[in-house]
Amino acid sequence: MPVQRLVRHLSELGFSPYEARCYAGLLGAGPLTGYAVAKSTGVPQPKVYETLRRLVARGAAEQLPGPPIRFLAADPEALLDRMANAYAASIAGARAAAAERTP
Repeated sequence: MPVQRLVRHLSELGFSPYEARCYAGLLGAGPLTGYAVAKSTGVPQPKVYETLRRLVARGAAEQLPGPPIRFLAADPEALLDRMANAYAASIAGARAAAAERTP
């Protein structure tokens, strides 16, 4: 899948543009430093570490011990399955809440 297409789909799923670009950059590359991610994705270096920490927090990447600290993309199938399950649970919750408010 072309990188632009992956970035677009990830953005549609709630990733910020920088998050989508960093995840796509990590996905095909294996463990990378923040500097290497910034260089390969065009994400500004001052923003790349913050963005990578957000990917780690959402389970889309793993931070490997260093030095140097490196980052690895989470398995895309596992990530998308977790996201689909969370989305389905949110929809079920919204339906239940809406049903309580419907006369």
